[in-house]
Amino acid sequence: MPSTVLVSILSYLVLAAGASAAPVDALAGQWRTVRHGALVEISDCGDGTPCGALVWVEHSVSGGQLHDVRNRQPDLRERPLIGVPILWGFLPDGEGWQNGRLYNPDDGKDFRARLELLSPTRLRVTACLGPFCRSQVWTRITNP
Repeated sequence: MPSTVLVSILSYLVLAAGASAAPVDALAGQWRTVRHGALVEISDCGDGTPCGALVWVEHSVSGGQLHDVRNRQPDLRERPLIGVPILWGFLPDGEGWQNGRLYNPDDGKDFRARLELLSPTRLRVTACLGPFCRSQVWTRITNP
């Protein structure tokens, strides 16, 4: 009996923590990144969580590079840069989405990440390496 109660309480807490996270539909669309002005398309991964893929990058930023050449996995270095998964693995929490991953094609690394919808047109993306975190506010593109 006590273990059943504990499981019920933990299940409730997990569901309650995710109850106020922005739904994936609110995040869906194209978002312009800060540093390079690339476009990331966010959609439902198919399980009710957000996923993002690179859909456009400025030619001057990519240097004309069309492949994921800096990927740490040699077998992925020939894949096209457009379509590369950028965001995945998120869990809902009280303010947004947490414990996801963000891939940076500039250096081939992925980071622990968090998403928080600040407004219909502003998304805070936070990436962390160990205890060090950096946030950017991406802007929704309404007419790509």
